[in-house]
Amino acid sequence: MPTLAIDKGFITDLAKMEKPVVKRVTEVFDEFDTATHTGLHLEKIANARNPRFRSIRIDQAWRGIVLAPVTGDVYTLLKVLHHDDAYAWAQRSNVSVNSATGGIEIRDEAELDRQIPEREHAAKNAGTPIFAQIKDGELTMLGIDEKVLAFARTVTDAAQLDAAKSFLPETQWDVLFGLAAGFSPEEVWADLGAQILNDPVDTEDIDAAILRSSDRVVLVSGPDELMDVFAYPFATWRVYLHPTQRAVVDAAYKGPARVTGGPGTGKTVVALHRAHMLAKRGDGKVLVTTFTSTLSETLQSGLDMLVDDEEAESRIEVSHVDRIAHRVFRRTHGAPHLLGSADEKVLWAGLIDELGLTFTAVFLSEEWRQVVLARRISTADAYLGTR
Repeated sequence: MPTLAIDKGFITDLAKMEKPVVKRVTEVFDEFDTATHTGLHLEKIANARNPRFRSIRIDQAWRGIVLAPVTGDVYTLLKVLHHDDAYAWAQRSNVSVNSATGGIEIRDEAELDRQIPEREHAAKNAGTPIFAQIKDGELTMLGIDEKVLAFARTVTDAAQLDAAKSFLPETQWDVLFGLAAGFSPEEVWADLGAQILNDPVDTEDIDAAILRSSDRVVLVSGPDELMDVFAYPFATWRVYLHPTQRAVVDAAYKGPARVTGGPGTGKTVVALHRAHMLAKRGDGKVLVTTFTSTLSETLQSGLDMLVDDEEAESRIEVSHVDRIAHRVFRRTHGAPHLLGSADEKVLWAGLIDELGLTFTAVFLSEEWRQVVLARRISTADAYLGTR
């Protein structure tokens, strides 16, 4: 029976579509297991870059581009675009296998073919190429293929590399970007270590590459799973983890671990997947906590989308720190007597009057919270010595 795999590029397309089109896409691929045996044919595309590209009719104006297998029964949905745009994409783009990671890659091959001779000519009168000190063998080791290598040798400034992101394979661009940023091949290798394969990769076997490309391709086992993917087009993190994220999620830590990164790098995504993995392992309950109640609600919503196993879900608790602290205190000491904001203002005002202070109640309250409590200060000398 044919199985549908969905490339993350399609999810990006889906988020931009109008609801009637999304509904029609859903109807078409909901019946994909029988579609190839009935009236819904996959048609060959004239002048396609890859002879395995097929088009599937969504409606009169929209077409899907599917990669048909050579062996097996996994069909990969790559794009859904307007009729003319879909065929133009198929004529410009190609699919390849990364020689280091063994994963599937998509590139704008027509643009790459156009850029190489233009950049080679321009490079003759430009400065020193960015990657002049990096040997061909080192680039090849990091998964840079022959055509991308030829392009890389023409790059003389960072702006050219930034512009190339739109047409180079994603992982190969990441490698070049890391090298251009000053990382050594060894450091880039370490960053890609989670996904680099030890065994030689057959770069002609695209079918095998699809099966190991969990960072960008999700296999849909049935209509329900397909509908889940379609229902949350913005939540691609549910099904597509970058290999470096996956390494953290699956790591066998023997103690505490800290994951750092700037905004938008996926730390929260890693935390949710890590919690799910630990819950499925069944060694005990898993606590996901944060400092704010609103974020804990967001985390719970994320887990609700991610976890479809009731047993695993029952092992995960999401709660903010204050609620946990309150529960722990209550368990040992009984219900706490909490000071309300109005009563606190009365206390600070009384101290100001009693001691003849020139400070305001707001200042003293913040000083108490942000300095004394935050730094665990217990003496006057320690307070006076605090920066």
